Amino acid sequence: MTAAIDMSLVATAAAALAVLCASTAFAGVLADSRWVFPAMVTVLAVAVIGALCRRVRWSLPLTVLAQLFGLLVVLTAQFAESAVLGVLPGPAALGELGRLLAESGDLVRTGVPPVPAEPALQLMVCLGMGLVALAVDVIVVTYRSPAVAGLVLLCVFAVPASLADNMLPWWAFTAGALGYAVLLASGGQHRRWRRQEDRNQVAHTVFGRSTATIAGTAGVIAVLTGVVFTGVGTEGRLPGSVPEQFSGTDGIGLQPFTSLRGQLNRDRVVELFRVRGLRQDTYLRAMTLRKFDPERGWELEGLTQGVEANAKLALPDGTDIMLGDYERVEIQPIGYRDPWLPVFGVPLFVSGMGTNWRYDPAAGIVFTQTNQESRPYVEQLLVQRPTPDQLRQAHGPAPIAPAYLDTAGIPPQVADLARRLTANAPTDFDKAVALNRYFTDPANGFRYDLQTAPSTGGDALSDFLFRGKRGFCEQYASSMAVLLRSVGIPSRVAIGFTPGYRDGDERVITTEDAHAWVEAYFPGWGWQTFDPTPLSDGRAALPEFLDGELNQAQQPAPQPGQPQPSTLPTAGSVPGSEHPDGADVGTPRAPREAESSNPWPVVIGVLVLGSVLLAAPAVVREIRRRRRLRAVAEGAEGAAGMAWREVLDEFQDRGTRPAAADTARRVATGLIERHSLDESGAKAMRALVVAVEREWYAPPGQEPEATLPETLRGVLDSLRRTAPLDWRSRLFPRSVLELRQANR
Repeated sequence: MTAAIDMSLVATAAAALAVLCASTAFAGVLADSRWVFPAMVTVLAVAVIGALCRRVRWSLPLTVLAQLFGLLVVLTAQFAESAVLGVLPGPAALGELGRLLAESGDLVRTGVPPVPAEPALQLMVCLGMGLVALAVDVIVVTYRSPAVAGLVLLCVFAVPASLADNMLPWWAFTAGALGYAVLLASGGQHRRWRRQEDRNQVAHTVFGRSTATIAGTAGVIAVLTGVVFTGVGTEGRLPGSVPEQFSGTDGIGLQPFTSLRGQLNRDRVVELFRVRGLRQDTYLRAMTLRKFDPERGWELEGLTQGVEANAKLALPDGTDIMLGDYERVEIQPIGYRDPWLPVFGVPLFVSGMGTNWRYDPAAGIVFTQTNQESRPYVEQLLVQRPTPDQLRQAHGPAPIAPAYLDTAGIPPQVADLARRLTANAPTDFDKAVALNRYFTDPANGFRYDLQTAPSTGGDALSDFLFRGKRGFCEQYASSMAVLLRSVGIPSRVAIGFTPGYRDGDERVITTEDAHAWVEAYFPGWGWQTFDPTPLSDGRAALPEFLDGELNQAQQPAPQPGQPQPSTLPTAGSVPGSEHPDGADVGTPRAPREAESSNPWPVVIGVLVLGSVLLAAPAVVREIRRRRRLRAVAEGAEGAAGMAWREVLDEFQDRGTRPAAADTARRVATGLIERHSLDESGAKAMRALVVAVEREWYAPPGQEPEATLPETLRGVLDSLRRTAPLDWRSRLFPRSVLELRQANR
């Protein structure tokens, strides 16, 4: 018994396997495996649709269009909540997919691999792998050029290799090499494969010693190449000039505010930290910027080698007065991964975050030069609580770098504005408060607007201060820091997060809490927080000395015996109340837990898609059966042969496959005996053999037997009575799924 296999199916399966093996490279940039199943479904759907279209002999353009539509349906079912019937792409679903893809671009731009496999990134990976699967399918199956497909598969490795700062997993290279070796073997021996090939020969060639040798050699070469080249990663870090020993912090050249803008521009809220033990609301500082360039804005400059962070930390330069509240907080990173470790207040001791972390007391920054998993860490800190009078009396030398007073490049009109705003302020503290009030007082016309966020350059600074007066925290912090230097007050811009919202005994910090503010230096007290951004959603955490000064002129004096009105931010304030599109900024939004999306449309869509894929073989079998029965009923040319093939498929569905060399009479006798056809069925079977032999051997041009439809029906009815199909054979007919016979 010689069984043959359709080589187009072998090539289709090999192409899908090679794409799936190549997709393992994404394990180097995605922190979890939530993307694996959606990617597998996507690639297999493209392959199955291509095989079915070629089975019914569709043209290449129609096949590609069907695969593209199938890809869109699969993506819609998996990622769009507003899909029609949970599966079909409508206008709302397409808009939802577009928003997710835009969000994935932000995640790629601002994230530091490996990043959590959020739905947006899953969609991007599935879309890319689906298109790659389609391209490889066309190259391998239609044009029979499996070697050329290697260039496409190489691109799959190039994307994660360019994003990861370390070598991709060794097993990803091995899997990719194995998949490509099988793909090459599926192309046969220098294209000498026929359309139908012996099954044993195909198995020996595709999975034999030669393929194993090729796969092993390719795997070794791939791993060695990965060691040499993927070490030059482009981890998504923020820039800065650092000593030669720590030059890795330069990252890929993203401007500091690019990451901040990427966080705030997200369509959905992503939880970043959970904090326990924070008694007083204060900002979580990740980094500070001290250099102002009129062309490029504020930059990280002058970061020193620092000291070991896993030890008692030195006090910041110029900080001598240690009055305030000592606290111990536990910080658990959730969706955050970066070379900058955020800290509250004046850090005294930090532990738990791992090794190779450094602390620069001058900049107040904890940083690392190695790629590490985010770990929960503990910070012991001091939250300073100076009074306005104590800051007014702060005098003396400033033992800090002169760069914090650098006014080079500040436009004259900006310096003149700073002098006019502080003309009546007797002390540096009063000057800082006057500048802060200039931005937060509604009478001055400044408005928080996330959408119009020009870059911080010379012209942009003047435009913001004198004309536009619209922007987000980048513009406000940058502008106030420049104004402070213009009147002789050392200043820098800090980037980090507001304290978030309270959830039980924890505080939750999300992407909506990404923020920039100003730190001004006061002798003895060190760097103190000022925030000129006019937030109206309760996210600000102004220190008491600033909050009281800004609000004393706006609050009526309390009557004797009445409590002083509180202006501190509420502990239960939640993110989401600011809306860049100008929506009502006074209505707070529910916490992230209350916004969880309804999973049922996606679940139903996946179930429907799975049902369609499961039903595909039975549908193909039914289409084939109806086509043959119609041809037999209409007396079409070759009707007897079609009836015979239908009978053979019915027997194959029941597990019987006659030898290709047997005559029709011998096949009929064996089938009658094996399945115990009743008398009417056996009679119909013999009549069908006569009709088939007459068609095969009689002179051409003769009309088919008029009784052929009844004869065929008699055979099928008898077979169904004596050997009914079980549900598995009906759902997965062997005549569609099993290897085809060589001569039928």
